[in-house]
Amino acid sequence: MASYFFRVEHDLLRSDAFRSLGGSAIKVYLVIGLFSDFGTDWGYPSTRTIARQSGLSRQTVIDAVKELIAAGLLTASKSKGRSTAYRVLRQAAPEHRPTGPRKSAKTRKAGAIDATGLDSLVGPPETGPESLVDRPRTGPNSLVEAVQRLDQSGREAGPKQETGTKEDTASVPIPGTPFRLSAEGRLLVAVDLQELLTNQGIPENLANRLVTQKDPEAVAKVLLNALYLQSQGKLQNGPGYIRAGIEDGYDLLPQVATRLEGRRRELEARLRDIEAQTRQSRESDARASQEAAVEYVIERLHPEELQRLTAAALSQLPEPIVRRNPTLSNPFVRGKVYELACGDPVE
Repeated sequence: MASYFFRVEHDLLRSDAFRSLGGSAIKVYLVIGLFSDFGTDWGYPSTRTIARQSGLSRQTVIDAVKELIAAGLLTASKSKGRSTAYRVLRQAAPEHRPTGPRKSAKTRKAGAIDATGLDSLVGPPETGPESLVDRPRTGPNSLVEAVQRLDQSGREAGPKQETGTKEDTASVPIPGTPFRLSAEGRLLVAVDLQELLTNQGIPENLANRLVTQKDPEAVAKVLLNALYLQSQGKLQNGPGYIRAGIEDGYDLLPQVATRLEGRRRELEARLRDIEAQTRQSRESDARASQEAAVEYVIERLHPEELQRLTAAALSQLPEPIVRRNPTLSNPFVRGKVYELACGDPVE
């Protein structure tokens, strides 16, 4: 799901389950929603990520997750070697939903979606980076409909974490498409391209040959171009353009490439922030571990031995750093005593 919005249904807010939640559970619900994927509602934030984003402790996050699962608002799936996958459960209070006539599945065009879903997919966001495609002006929206249908149904069965991603941070979704973008600018494809091509009028045998012989990223580029052109009302022969583009190796249109570059830079900046936070966390943990080791050694020294080592430390340390505080509360004195006691220099 795009990082700048998260859908919360009115029925959920009116439900007894939501009203009974504590404040911590609501914060955790919203944070998990922030990291969830559009259409599938699966997300992979770690407990540490949720705690950092919500300002809660790890144990509070764990308790809140249990509360959300018990309330029927969340489900979790744990696979060996992967982050826990969370899925936000929708339609918590169906009794509040308005009644009325519904279109039969037979009367709906294959791959079609509701108008509200289409608007949210191709319309410009109120805040945040621009969507890949703008609101369509004229013409059919079959390609837009198909990519959303495939993005929803193709990955609905269960959690599926992309190879090479960690907590869904190594790539970013491309709004309105079933593709993702890596920090290196590569398009990541985790959907059935053959099905997507056949939905656009490409014969099944030809679609199979194209996806077999061509690199998935090359196919994705042509589909992104077609999606953009269709949203602008400029795509008259979708199947012909898609076939020619894949066979001839069309590159990204300048308008599409520019928007993807903006998303890539956004992801790159986010990864830098994550790396800096991780480095700071490691350094903080290292300092805490070192201090714990120093404390452990000093507490177990005999008083006379501690006094002797303190005197030795004061004699070896530069006078300016011990002048105002020549006691063990001075971190330089404590470190030197530890070094003298066990022969392990403090970094």
